[in-house]
Amino acid sequence: MTKNNIRKSLKQELSLMSKSEVLEKSSTIQKSLLNYLSDYKGGNSLLYKQTNNEVSLDKVESYLIDLKENIFLPKVMPGNNLVFNKLDNGAALISNKYNILESTSEELINPLDLNFIILPVLGIDHAGFRLGHGGGYYDRGLQTIPKNIKKPLIIGLGYDFQYVEKSFGESHDTRVDLMITEKNIINF
Repeated sequence: MTKNNIRKSLKQELSLMSKSEVLEKSSTIQKSLLNYLSDYKGGNSLLYKQTNNEVSLDKVESYLIDLKENIFLPKVMPGNNLVFNKLDNGAALISNKYNILESTSEELINPLDLNFIILPVLGIDHAGFRLGHGGGYYDRGLQTIPKNIKKPLIIGLGYDFQYVEKSFGESHDTRVDLMITEKNIINF
């Protein structure tokens, strides 16, 4: 099965999830993530705003705000580049061209200055390579992170069916350190 066929199949399965199924599984995944982060002492975190039945991060965001964490969100820039700007608590968010909420803050962060990065996934293969929706935004936005030095922890959140036994990763794809689903925490 080709990467595009895997992407198409996973998008179809994701679209068939009910709202209640998304809420229930998101809650379970967030509890696992919060437990995993329970010893976290603060710093800079990259989150995302849920769209298209992705795992919600509302509880995680509230937890990090209570810790006085610096939260950053991805923002699509001209030229289809991705930057990460600060989420100002209480400030209005705007929808981008993909109808994904973004912060209007001008404060950007270099990905190397993040403590952890939480990414939505369409799929993750057995080697930890992330499959997104095909635009390569995260791949380009995170390409400056070296593979062999201390780097931010990269966590992919998805549902159990989004863990794929087949290999589809390519050298330019973002590789996660772990994936959290409603059933498992998978380390890579």
